[in-house]
Amino acid sequence: MKKLVVAEISAFPIGKEESLSKSVAEVVKAIKESGLKYQIGAMGTTVEGEWNQIMKLFTKCRNKLITSNNRIYLMLKIDERKSPTHSIAHKIKVIREKI
Repeated sequence: MKKLVVAEISAFPIGKEESLSKSVAEVVKAIKESGLKYQIGAMGTTVEGEWNQIMKLFTKCRNKLITSNNRIYLMLKIDERKSPTHSIAHKIKVIREKI
């Protein structure tokens, strides 16, 4: 069984207009095109995949933004563990069962 990590990617330009939705949509489009499972959130997009897939995707998101912006903000948070049930859906399910 392949070991998955759950990552949250936040990426946007700095010093632009107040609304960043167009730039954020470009990043989310790159995530969607990756074929990895993802879930859009208010402050970032959660992605599930193998380590190398996540790193490649993060680089692609960075490249999308840096080509048309002078300054960008990037944040990558990763949750990695050995459990085979480690997934976005499992993490959400466990929390919902406890509330």
